[in-house]
Amino acid sequence: FFFFFNDTATTEIYTRSIVGSVRCVQETGINAEYMGIIFMIRNLVSRRGQLLCRQIASDLVKLKVDGKDVSVPKGTLLVEAIKVAGSNVPTLCYHPDVSTSGGLCRVCLCESVQRPGVPIVSCKTPVAEGMQIITTGIKTSELRQSNTAMMFATHPNTCLSCPSNTKCPGQSMCATASIGQRDLNNVLPKKNTGETDHTTAIYRDNDRCINCDICVHTCKMQGIGALGFYNKEGHAIGSMGQLNSTECIQCGQCINRCPTGALMEMPEIAPVLEAIKNPKKHVVFQMAPAIRAAIAEEFGCKAGERIIKNELVTALKKLGPNVTVMDTDFTADLTIIEEGYELIERLTRTLTGKKTYGDDHMPIDLPMFTSCCPGWIMFVEKNYPELTKNMSTCMSPMQMLGSLSKSYWAKQVKKIDPKDIVNVAIMPCTAKKQEKDRPDMIRDGLKVTDYVLTTRELGKMLRMSNIDPTKLPKTPFDKIMGDSTGAAVIFGATGGVMEAALRTAYEVITGRVVPFKNLNIEAVRGMEGIREAAIKLENVLPAFKHFEGVTLKVAVAHGPGNARKLIEIVKQAQQTGQPSPWHFIEIMACPGGCIGGGGQPKPTNLEIRKERTKLIYQEDMDLPLRKSHENPEVTDLYKQFLKEPLGHNSHHYLHRTYQGKQVRNLADYQASEYAGLDDILAKYPKEEQYLLPIIIDESDKRGYISDPSLIKISNHVGMHPAQVEAILSSYHYFPREHTSNTHVYLCRCHNCMMKGQGKVIKAIQEKYGIKSTHGGLSNDKKFTLHTLNWLGWCVNDAPSMMIKRAGTDFIETVSGLQESSIEAKLNEIVNKQMDKWPEHKIVEKSLKEKSFMGEKTDLADAVKKAITMEPSKVIKEILDSGLVGRGGAGFRTGIKWQSARDARATEKFVVCNADEGLPSTYKDWCILRNPQRRKEVIAGMGICAKTIEAKKCYLYLRYEYRNLVPEILADIKKVQSTCPELADLHYEVRLGGGPYVAGEENAQFESIMGHAPLPRKDRPLSVFPTIAGLFHKPTVINNVETFWSVPHIIEQGAKSFSAQGLPKLLSVTGDVKKPILLEASLHNYTLQNLIDEIGAQDIYAAEVGGCTEPIIFKETFGKKFGFGQGVLNAVGSCVLFDSKKDIAEVYENKLHFMAEESCKQCVPCREGSIMFLEGFHKMMSGKKMNMQSILAAAESAGQTSICAHGKALQPLINEAYNYIQKHPVNHKQRDFLFPYILFCLLYTSPSPRDLSTSRMPSSA
Repeated sequence: FFFFFNDTATTEIYTRSIVGSVRCVQETGINAEYMGIIFMIRNLVSRRGQLLCRQIASDLVKLKVDGKDVSVPKGTLLVEAIKVAGSNVPTLCYHPDVSTSGGLCRVCLCESVQRPGVPIVSCKTPVAEGMQIITTGIKTSELRQSNTAMMFATHPNTCLSCPSNTKCPGQSMCATASIGQRDLNNVLPKKNTGETDHTTAIYRDNDRCINCDICVHTCKMQGIGALGFYNKEGHAIGSMGQLNSTECIQCGQCINRCPTGALMEMPEIAPVLEAIKNPKKHVVFQMAPAIRAAIAEEFGCKAGERIIKNELVTALKKLGPNVTVMDTDFTADLTIIEEGYELIERLTRTLTGKKTYGDDHMPIDLPMFTSCCPGWIMFVEKNYPELTKNMSTCMSPMQMLGSLSKSYWAKQVKKIDPKDIVNVAIMPCTAKKQEKDRPDMIRDGLKVTDYVLTTRELGKMLRMSNIDPTKLPKTPFDKIMGDSTGAAVIFGATGGVMEAALRTAYEVITGRVVPFKNLNIEAVRGMEGIREAAIKLENVLPAFKHFEGVTLKVAVAHGPGNARKLIEIVKQAQQTGQPSPWHFIEIMACPGGCIGGGGQPKPTNLEIRKERTKLIYQEDMDLPLRKSHENPEVTDLYKQFLKEPLGHNSHHYLHRTYQGKQVRNLADYQASEYAGLDDILAKYPKEEQYLLPIIIDESDKRGYISDPSLIKISNHVGMHPAQVEAILSSYHYFPREHTSNTHVYLCRCHNCMMKGQGKVIKAIQEKYGIKSTHGGLSNDKKFTLHTLNWLGWCVNDAPSMMIKRAGTDFIETVSGLQESSIEAKLNEIVNKQMDKWPEHKIVEKSLKEKSFMGEKTDLADAVKKAITMEPSKVIKEILDSGLVGRGGAGFRTGIKWQSARDARATEKFVVCNADEGLPSTYKDWCILRNPQRRKEVIAGMGICAKTIEAKKCYLYLRYEYRNLVPEILADIKKVQSTCPELADLHYEVRLGGGPYVAGEENAQFESIMGHAPLPRKDRPLSVFPTIAGLFHKPTVINNVETFWSVPHIIEQGAKSFSAQGLPKLLSVTGDVKKPILLEASLHNYTLQNLIDEIGAQDIYAAEVGGCTEPIIFKETFGKKFGFGQGVLNAVGSCVLFDSKKDIAEVYENKLHFMAEESCKQCVPCREGSIMFLEGFHKMMSGKKMNMQSILAAAESAGQTSICAHGKALQPLINEAYNYIQKHPVNHKQRDFLFPYILFCLLYTSPSPRDLSTSRMPSSA
C-alpha cells in the first residue's frame, strides 16, 4: 500500500481496514459487506499499475471531518478517520488493536452537519460517502461529559496513590470533560470493597475497574480467555476462580490496554531500592533489548524517536555505588549457542540415532520450540503439557545471566559470596516476574533472579530519583557479560530469536553465512501472526554430512492464538504418524514479540510496536558483530567456565525443566460432580449454539452448574470456561453452586406487589433468616429464595411464586400467596410437588364486532392458499392488512418480510419472539396456552419461512413458560401433518433463561447462537436483522401475536382483517376485579374507552406499555392506543391504579426494574439506571438532588444507550423525578413496596452493584 499511496498514515489505516475486515469475516461470518475488500487484496497481489490504483481509489470513501477533506478505505471506523483528519475524539473502551472492543463507554461521540446534536458513536460507526463530521459539537460534548461522569461516579478517590496517576487515560478524560460540573459524585457511594485478585505478576483492583471490558477482549484475542464480563448484580470483570489458577499466562497485555489503574504489574521497586541502600549488597542490573527501544517513551519521547541504551547504564549507576549493569543481550547470544546446538543435536539424533553433544537423556523430540518467553511456557504447561518435551531446555537469556552472575561472575570474577548478589532484571514482560519465582529456577540453593522490573517500573523508579536518561551521557556496560551482537538485539522482535538462530546454525553446519542480503532473513520478520521459512542445507561441513540436502523448515508465531494453530497442526501430524511440517518453531506470547510486551510503556499498539521494531533492527544493522557465535566474550566464557555447549556446566547453569499440569483438569474434581453429563453432551453437536440447551439440561438434572460440568461443557462447545461462566451470569436460573434442591422465585411485578407480595417476602426472610433475595438460603437449608420481575402467569391469582427443583425438567407454580400462611405453604412446597399451571382466571373480552380473538382459522386452507400464492402476493397481503410488529416497535411486518425475501443468502431464518419479559404483559401467554392459537402461531411462522425462502424456524420461549414446550412440540408435528407444505421446515423450540433483555431481537439472536443475551453493540446503522440477524444471516423475527395474525390475514384477506381497525390484544391488570385480555382496535380506541368498558372505578393513573414507560394521569386518558408519536404504546400491557396508590412507590418499582434488567453493557444505562434509582430513593427520603445533572444524565441515557431499554430512561426519569418533586412522599402511608424494601435494607451489600435489594437512606 505504501508503494501506491506513498503516505504512511493512509497506508496504515488502509491496512488496518483490511485486517479488521478479515477478522470480521473470521469471527462473525459476515462476508457480503467485505467481499470487495477481499477481492481488492487479491488484485493487489496479481495486478499493478494504474488499473489497481483506480480500483483502490474507487474503494475510498470521501468525507469531511471538522471541515477537512479525508479519504479512507470503505469499512474504516469513524474514530480512525477522525485521527487521519488530525482531529480527536476521546476513547476509553476502544483499542485499535482489538476489533471487538468499544461501544460501551459512549464517550467517543461526534455528530454530523446533516443532523446536528444527534450523537454518533464513532468507534462503532463505519464511514459513509459524503459524511460531514463535527467533533466539537456542544450537545455531544455535554453528552460525553455526562457519560464520563456516570462512568466515574463510583470510582474511588485514590488517584494520588494509584499506579496510573498522571498516566491514566481515565483521569485525563475526567479532567478534559470537567466532570465536576455534572455533580454526580455523591449520588452513589464510592467503591470500597477491597476486592483484589492477583497472580505472581499481575494485580487487579476491582474498585478501580470501570468495566470497559478491554481486558476481556484482549484476553480473548490472545486466545487465553481467562477473563469474562459478569452480569450478576451489575457488570463486573472476573475470572472463573482466582486468576492464578486460571488459564492466565501473565502476559500483561490486559495491563497495557487498561485505561485506569485497575490492572498493574506486581510492584517490586521498593525492595530494589532497599537493596541498593544496603552497602553489603551487590546489585546487578540487566536490561533486555526491547527496553532500550521503548524507555524513552516514559520520558516524553515519541515511539521510535530514539533508542536509549548506554544512557540507561549511566542512569542506573546514579542510583548507588554498589550497582553493576550487565547486558541481557550477552546471554541472548549465549542462548543462541546453546539453543542452536540443541537443535542440531535433536536433528542429528533423529537422522542418525547417534549422540554428538549433551547427555543421554536430553529430549530429542521435533519440532523444537523456543523457550525464551515465559508466557508461552505457561501456555504450553497449562494447555499442552504433553508437548513440554518439545520445548528447548535452555533458560531464557534473563535467567542465564542471573545464573551466571551468581556463579561464574561471583566466584571466579569478583570473588564474592553469591548470597550478597541481588539480581534485578529490567524486562518488557510481566510474565518474567513469574519466571523468576519458578521452583526450577534455583541454582546452588539461590534464586537466579531476585527481582524483575518492567519498563514502566524502571521509568517510575528513575523519576522517583529525579533521573531522566534521555538527558544523560553514555556509559558502557560493565565489562564482564556486557558485550553482545546484533543477533541478540533482534530478540526483542517477533522472529528475532529464529533469525538469530538461523544465522548461527547455518554457518555452524555449512561454514558459510546465511544466503540472505545483509544477513536479514525477511521471511521470519513482520507482524503477521504466523510466518514460515525454509533453508536448504547444501555443501555442508564434513562433521554434518548427515544434513546434506536437508531442508530446514521453521515457523514463527506471536500470540497464543496463533501458537495454538501451529500446535494443532503439529499434534495432528504426530497422531497420524507423519513428520512435523517444521523442525524449529519460535513462539512469543505478546503481539510483535517483546517490543509489545505487557510491561512496556502505555499506550502500546500496532503503530507503536512497528516503530519500536524499526529501532531494534536499526541497532542490529549498526553493530560491528551480528552473529552470536562471533561474540568473543561468549567464546571466553566457554573456555573459562562452561567448557562446551550442552556440557555439564551448561546443563546445570543454563538449562531448565518444565512442570506441565493441565489447567481445568477434570482429574482434580470428584466424578460425582459431573456424573451423567456425557449423556447430555451426546445429544448435542459440538457447536456454540447448543450451549444454552446443554446448560438447561444439566441444570435440570443437578440443580446447579458445577465447576467440572462447566469445564466439560466449555470443551464441548469450544469456549473458554470463563466465557461460559460469564454467559451464565446473564441468565437468572442457572446457579453455579449447590445451595438446596428447591429454588423458590417470587414475582415482584406491580400486580403481585399490589396484592401483598412485599409482606410475603418480608415474612419469608424473617422466618427463615434469609438475607439476600437473590439466592438466599433458608436457615433450615430446605429452599433457596429469589425474587424476579415478572412470571407472566402470575396475574391469574397474585401474588405468585415459581418453584424449580433439581431433577425435574418443568417448573411448579403457587398462586394466591398470603403472609399469614406462607410458612405452611413453604412446608408443603418442600415436601410435595405443586401444580404445573395456576387456575386460569384471565377474562378474555373483545371490543370488536367481529372478534379476531374468538375466530378459528382453517390452517390447512390458509397454508395452502399462501403457498400457492406468489411470495410477492403474500407480502402484499400482509402489507395491505396494515399488520405491524406487536412486541414494541410497531414496525410494518410486510416491509420486514420483503427485505428478508430480497436478501441473497444461502441460509435464512424465522424467529418467533416468545420471550414475554415485559412486566404486566401476558397476551403471548394467553395465545400459546390455547391449542388452536398455538397452532396458528406455528403456521404463521411456516408461511413466513416459505415466503422468504427460509428453512429453519426458531421459537424462543421464555423460561417461565417452559411447561408449554411438550405441547408446542406436539403441535408442530400436528401442523406439519395437517399442512404438508410445511413438512420440510425445521422447527426448534429454544428456552431462554430469564433476563428481560433477551426479548430484544439482537440479544435473542445472540442467546440462540450460544452467546450472552446482550444487544449487539456493533451493528452498523443500516444493517437490520433481515440482512444480518440470527447467525448473521437474513432473519425475520416477529412477536407471537404477529405470527398468530398471519393465517387469519391469508384466510380472511387483508381488508377483512383490518376492516374495524387493526386488532390488538391488551393485557389489563392492577386495580381491576380480574385480569383481562382485551381485544381492541389500534388508533381507534382510548384508555378512557378501556376504563369505561371494563367498569374500573376511581382510576387515577395508569402504566401503558410496560415498566419502561412513564405513568400517565387522567388528563391523558383520552389518547388512543397505537404505535408511534402521540399515542399510547400498544405493546400489550395496561396497569390501572386507583387514587389510593402511592405513585412514587410505583415509580420506585419501575426504576428497580430498569436497573436490575439492564443488560449492563453501555455506561449510560448500566451506571445511569442504578444512579437514577438511588437518586430517587434519596428524594423520597426528603434529600435534595442536583436535578440539572440528573436530567442531563437521563438525556445522555436516552440519546446514547445501545438499545431501547436505556433510551427509555430519559422520559421515565423526567416524569418520575418531576412527580416526586411535586408530590412529597408520606412514608407512614407507604404500604406498597416499603415493607419489602425496608427489611432488605437491613442486609444491604456494601457494593453499589448489589440490586438484590433496594437501598434507601437510614433516615427512611
